[in-house]
Amino acid sequence: MNKREMTVAVLLGVFFLVGFIGHSLPVTLPWMLRMTPYTLLACGLIAFVPVFLERRPGVLIWAVVVFVVTFILEALGTATGKIFGPYTYGQTLGPKLFAVPVVIAFNWLLVILGALGLARLIFRIRLLVALGTALLAAGFDYLLEPTAIRLDYWHWQAAGIPLQNYLAWFLIALAAALVYAYSGLSVKTRLPVVYFLIQLVFFAALRIFPPPIVPW
Repeated sequence: MNKREMTVAVLLGVFFLVGFIGHSLPVTLPWMLRMTPYTLLACGLIAFVPVFLERRPGVLIWAVVVFVVTFILEALGTATGKIFGPYTYGQTLGPKLFAVPVVIAFNWLLVILGALGLARLIFRIRLLVALGTALLAAGFDYLLEPTAIRLDYWHWQAAGIPLQNYLAWFLIALAAALVYAYSGLSVKTRLPVVYFLIQLVFFAALRIFPPPIVPW
């Protein structure tokens, strides 16, 4: 990472630390929730801009396809309950299209891209990179789920979180990672990896120290 990316990474870390504190205090929680979709969009764009600036057509095409496919799968999932299990989105993630928050597919893309970058730092074999990415993405969702439900991101209609959800996360991330790895795609920037780790720590902290109940 160059000095500019290091500075951005530190600022993102500080921003999410402030967000953790804001989520932990009843007086500031409503403001944090109202800002959530805009925060995810803004921070996601900050993490993705270096990827865009590398101007690698294959990576950008892959990113667009992942965005579109994950949004379609989310729309089908909420409509049918057949992909992740029966669930509905709450108010926190902002404006919806086909009952799916617009920002959700963008976050899917960043989670997979960040997990890919991290898996590539650990493994050298393409298949292991793809499997590692899928495990990291599913693990991210495992950490996220209790907090997401508590903060009204989404709600499961059945009791508990279905295993089908984690399997879907694993398979979707695996498919995206296999295409990426076996197409020889890569980026130099490590900012998506840093952003993935920052979000991972953020949701892990909120799982250990649960925020107050959503006030709506």
